[in-house]
Amino acid sequence: ANTLYGMAQQQQQQNQMRQAEAQKAAEEAAGTWTCSCGAKNKGKFCVECGKTKPEDYWTCSCGAKNKGKFCPECGAKKPAGALLYRCDKCGWEPADPTKPPKFCPQCGDPFDDKDIR
Repeated sequence: ANTLYGMAQQQQQQNQMRQAEAQKAAEEAAGTWTCSCGAKNKGKFCVECGKTKPEDYWTCSCGAKNKGKFCPECGAKKPAGALLYRCDKCGWEPADPTKPPKFCPQCGDPFDDKDIR
């Protein structure tokens, strides 16, 4: 019975993760974003705390701002040091987005490849 309970808990956690990912995708499709304080927003600033909407881009050495793996202006590859992290569960960002902690201080989710933006 203990194993069944553990399996049920694991299944519930997986379902919650899938729901959170689906909600995030729906928010992005609707043009909304979730602030690190937890508020859902549509504009450039959080309606609760006033933080600016996080930008999902990196700046190339040629000065162009990019979202993909290569610069559309000069063709340069996104530098490895340009990995920027944001929690994929709650949206929290570290003060230095290139150096995340091991776990999100807001929701406890471990930082991994899913958190690279």
